[in-house]
Amino acid sequence: MEKVNFLTAGQSEEVALRFACDLVGKLYLNSLKRDHTDMINLRCFDANQAHAIDKLLWQIPENLLIPHKLINDKDSKDCNVEISYPGTRTIKNYDFLINLNPQLPSNYRDFRETYQIVIKDDSSLQEKARASYKKCLKDGIKPTYID
Repeated sequence: MEKVNFLTAGQSEEVALRFACDLVGKLYLNSLKRDHTDMINLRCFDANQAHAIDKLLWQIPENLLIPHKLINDKDSKDCNVEISYPGTRTIKNYDFLINLNPQLPSNYRDFRETYQIVIKDDSSLQEKARASYKKCLKDGIKPTYID
């Protein structure tokens, strides 16, 4: 099933990162309640953003410890939440994609559900997210937009 959701996450990268951490927490907690831990790929804009969200996920959400790792960290154990960015290779079958990059990856249709984070910066990030929305429509997918 290909379901794509565009979610408004504030007007800055800092707010969007916190929003994404909370979203990871909700998806992770829901999967624990179903006795099936879903695989989540949190895709960032670049390596710097990936390292920033890696640190932030230890703090947010406050009352939930989410085991996670950077996708190219070979020293860490496998876990259900992996952080990637363009140039890293994802080979697992993930259930969810949370995409902080305003451009959808070419494999976005391989996920059960995609959450495209939209930063309303009234500039390039928002414009790239619009292009991603149009790409979904062109691919025959009617995305949901949640403001």
